[in-house]
Amino acid sequence: MALDENTLIAAVVQAVLERLGHRPLPVAMVLAPADAQLAREVDRRLGGRMRVCFQGEPREGQEEPALYVAPVLSCADTADLALGRASSAELRAVLDLLLRGAPVCTLGFAHRAHAQTAPHALLRLYEGHVAALASYGLTELSPCAPESMPVRDMLVTAEHVAAAAAKGVRALRAPRAALVTPLAEEAAAEHGLVILKNL
Repeated sequence: MALDENTLIAAVVQAVLERLGHRPLPVAMVLAPADAQLAREVDRRLGGRMRVCFQGEPREGQEEPALYVAPVLSCADTADLALGRASSAELRAVLDLLLRGAPVCTLGFAHRAHAQTAPHALLRLYEGHVAALASYGLTELSPCAPESMPVRDMLVTAEHVAAAAAKGVRALRAPRAALVTPLAEEAAAEHGLVILKNL
């Protein structure tokens, strides 16, 4: 029985890492055919904390993925899944994973691209579907928040701090000569933000 080269290399690497006490990164499986651009986007959103693989690809040790990632869900797919229906093999895989209690994320929901033009009632319907999916365990994999956000204004206000907090940043960077209002300092303390004057 001959081992293929990749399996042998993976086994050797795994053995060396175990001896060194390093644990391999957990696996995030993308529920789509392999695509380099999609892999980069998933890795960026995960912040490099997981190893990205695609459905059908061989995995080292065949460990169970810690997270499953579905591509952007179309309007029809969002509605179908919210109602417990699966009209394609990909949706059946997502539904099966949700029924097993596995953690499943999506890169987004297509209806949000039409937020400026779609009727309010229709958007509410789709956001209701998103809420139903979240209650089933399917959530959106949001992009990693940047560590800091620059402010070019010479007056840093509470509005700047609120905008930074909404984006999930930890530090607000302002010009060295900028003035920071007392309300901005209070808002920064409330949100756990640091205001740095280093631009």
